[in-house]
Amino acid sequence: MQRLYSTYFTYVFFAIIVVFLLFHTLIWNLYTAKIFAREDGMYIGDLARMSYQLDTFHPRKFSLTLQKKHFNLNNWRDEKIDIVTIGDSFFNAGAGGKDPYFQDFLATYYSKNILNLKKGTGSSLQTIIDLYNNGWLQKLQPKYIIVEIVARDALQSFATNLDYNSSQEPFQNSYLASQETKDPFILETRFINTGNYKYLYFNLFPHKSKHVYPLKLKQNFFSTQAADKLLVYHNDIKNLQHINEKKVSLLNDNLNKLSSLLQQSNIKLIFMPAVDKYDLYCKYIIDNPYPKNNFFTLLEKTKKEYIYINTKSILSDALDKNQIDIFYADDTHWSSKASEFIAQNIIFTNQLAR
Repeated sequence: MQRLYSTYFTYVFFAIIVVFLLFHTLIWNLYTAKIFAREDGMYIGDLARMSYQLDTFHPRKFSLTLQKKHFNLNNWRDEKIDIVTIGDSFFNAGAGGKDPYFQDFLATYYSKNILNLKKGTGSSLQTIIDLYNNGWLQKLQPKYIIVEIVARDALQSFATNLDYNSSQEPFQNSYLASQETKDPFILETRFINTGNYKYLYFNLFPHKSKHVYPLKLKQNFFSTQAADKLLVYHNDIKNLQHINEKKVSLLNDNLNKLSSLLQQSNIKLIFMPAVDKYDLYCKYIIDNPYPKNNFFTLLEKTKKEYIYINTKSILSDALDKNQIDIFYADDTHWSSKASEFIAQNIIFTNQLAR
C-alpha cells in the first residue's frame, strides 16, 4: 500500500511539473515573449508592458530621419546656439520610434541650432535660474529657452517656491553622463517568470491593474489591433486632485518671474506643457468614470509674460480631424506626428521663422 501511495504522488508531482512547464512555455512563446524578449529591435511602450495588453502594441524602431539634429552637452562643440530646451521624457526620446526628439523638428523646420539640457537636482525652472545666476546662459546667448513638462507633473514641480538667488553648478559628471543618446531599452527575461501569470490575470481582469486604466473610445484613434482602446497612466487620473486655481496661479507667477529675469539678457521664455494622454482623449471616452482635467482651462485664463504653447489645443484640433496615432496606443508619450503638428503651429512659426 505504501508503494502504491508513493507511486501515486510521484505521478501527481510529475503531472504538476508538466502542467507548470507547459503553462509557462505556451504563455511565453505565444504572448509574453513579445514583450520581454523581442529580437526585432522594436520598442514597446510602458503602458502595454505594465498592463500586458498585447492588442495595443505599437512596435517601433528608434530612428532619426530629420535633416537637422539638436545638440546635447556631450556632442556640442561650442556652436552658436539659438534655442535651449529643457524638459522631461517628452523632450528626451521617451517614446522611442521614428524621430522621437521634438527639438529636431524645430531645428529642421526653422534652421536653428538647439541645445537640449536635462534638469539638475531641482526642477527645470530652478536649473534655468542657476544657469542664469552663474552666468552660463549669458555666455551662451540663446534667443529662446523652451521649458516642457508633462501637465500631470507641472503643478508639483513648478507651483513651488523657487530660489532666485541660487547659482549652483548643475553640470556635474553624473549630469553629463545622462546626456548620452541611447536607444530605448528592450527587456529580456527567462521563459519562466511572473510576467506569464500577470499576462493571464490582467487580460482576464484588465481593470485590476494599479498603474494602467484601459478605457473605451467612441472611435478608432490608433493603428493597432484594438484601435479604440485607450490605455491611461494612473497618474493622469491620480494627479487631478492637485489641480486648482491657486496652484495654477502660482505656477504662472513663477513663469512670469523667470521670464522677466531672462528678458534682462534678451532671452525669451517659451512654456510648453505636454498634454496628458487622458486629458487629450477625454471627450471621446465612452462612459468615462473619471473627472475632467482643468489644467489647461485654468492656465488659459492667466496673464502671461512668456510665450505659451497650448499643446492640448493643437492636438485636439488634430483629433477633431480624425488624425490617428497622435499618441502611441501603448505608451504615455505622443508620437512624432504630434511633434510635427506642434512644431508647425503658428506661434512657433511667428517666433522662429525669421
